[in-house]
Amino acid sequence: MDAAAFTQKPAFRAAGCLTASVLTLFFACVSLWPRAVDTPNRVLAQRDGWAVLRGAPENVSTEYQDRDTLLRGALTLVSPRHPLPMDAPPPETRSIRALVGSYLPVDGDAALRKEAVYALCNLQTEHSMTGHALLFDGAVSHAQQDQRQKDAFHRCQQVYPLSEALARAREAVPAGGESEHQTGWAIDVKLLGALSMGRNDPLERTDYGQWLKDSLWRYGFIRRYAAEGEEGACENIHLRYVGPLHAAAMHALGMTMEEYWALLRQEGALTVQKDGQDAAYLYSAPCGADGGCLLPTGSRAEFSADNTGWAATLLPVNP
Repeated sequence: MDAAAFTQKPAFRAAGCLTASVLTLFFACVSLWPRAVDTPNRVLAQRDGWAVLRGAPENVSTEYQDRDTLLRGALTLVSPRHPLPMDAPPPETRSIRALVGSYLPVDGDAALRKEAVYALCNLQTEHSMTGHALLFDGAVSHAQQDQRQKDAFHRCQQVYPLSEALARAREAVPAGGESEHQTGWAIDVKLLGALSMGRNDPLERTDYGQWLKDSLWRYGFIRRYAAEGEEGACENIHLRYVGPLHAAAMHALGMTMEEYWALLRQEGALTVQKDGQDAAYLYSAPCGADGGCLLPTGSRAEFSADNTGWAATLLPVNP
């Protein structure tokens, strides 16, 4: 259907228990996303040739996306506060070694979604991590994540009283459903060689680590759990693939994933530009009671859920 009318802020204040068919009628009768007006006040941030602006085109086709489709998205938020449902669809991952052989330096049989693996290959081509960094701890299942927390508890129990050991294990290692590794979009990195231990940030302890920190966004990755307000914790250098357009937008804005989702919910529609040209349009809306959502769609649309009752779609602009 066509989203015929839009407001200045994202609406849908009452998703309630509406079915998909009722939602279609409801969305046709209310305003959704703000109009893209070409004014200086639209610009929210600019950095390294990328800009994020308020508003996006109105005349977009919409389609109902079910909960499982949204939970598979590269921008889906997963944390101890917002865990994946027990029946969430498992990610379609591949062993990195099986997919690209020894091209990437991988410890063990770490697996990822293929889009993330190919993005790592692009990074490797530009600035090889071989000899400088090692990839490990890719995708895990709910049961495997639960076991990791139990193992952490047993280690803590050797040193601390029972209650403190349990608290420390829960703080250090997420339980099943609470880890980004269950999405298939996350991988950890270990820096190799001599480390400058005088630096607090572990990613700044080598020249290659500093390059990674400055360049990850160019390959569709963001750094997680290194800033205040991020919903989770990781003992390692934890990278999350969100795709090049989301990563560029977050880089331009200087935002964490949580802050970025908050902006999407607040604005309802955003435009991402590269060198002054539209590169993508972003739209967000609240989900219905079944976890699905009516969203703008297209042949290259990417959908994600924030796991708090909202969802978003990214529409790349054809060059």
